[in-house]
Amino acid sequence: MTAKNKNNTQIIQVLLVDDHKMVRDGLRMMLGSLKKVLQFDIDEADSGEEALKKINRREYQLIIIDYRMPGISGAETITRILRYKSNIKILALSNYDELPYIQGMIDAGAHGYVLKNIEPAQLLLAIKTILSGKIYYSNEVATKIIEGPQKEIISNTERVQKLTKREIEVLKLIAMEMTNEEIAEALILGKRTVDAHRQNLLNKLNVKNTVGLIKFAYKAKLII
Repeated sequence: MTAKNKNNTQIIQVLLVDDHKMVRDGLRMMLGSLKKVLQFDIDEADSGEEALKKINRREYQLIIIDYRMPGISGAETITRILRYKSNIKILALSNYDELPYIQGMIDAGAHGYVLKNIEPAQLLLAIKTILSGKIYYSNEVATKIIEGPQKEIISNTERVQKLTKREIEVLKLIAMEMTNEEIAEALILGKRTVDAHRQNLLNKLNVKNTVGLIKFAYKAKLII
């Protein structure tokens, strides 16, 4: 149950995790400015490792954590925290608005993602939203999440258009987990020709191995 002070204002036990003291100090001041609505009992950690030690010694309702830190990353820290304390709400706070960073923190279990240029009012909204059990993304982050899959579809379509009809046929059979010998027999081609097509596919699609080719075939909807 959330504690309250004598003025009946909620007191939130929060852990700030960031390797830059200036950022932690700024967050502390910003949280302090919200005391008329929410009051925070603030603790700090300068690394994921220190954060993990602290959650074993104390109960927190909220963790505000950076993505990029020395040692274990913010995403890995989140994964480990939620493994043992699944009830803690976690807000990712980062300078990075690129989709891979956002997706990494979301996949790890973060309940929200905002950028470090956030205003106090938006931070308050983010905190109240995730403490209520909902997800919160700042506008910039939400836009990246929405646009990301569409941009990937466009990119995949463009890459498919660079393939020859025969290369697409070979790719589909690779995605069906057929060997080069089986593909050669199915398409009535020499094995060396299939080997050459496979190498061309690796080069054109910029993937490293068969697994990458199979993943691309499914993402590009060549295999349903």
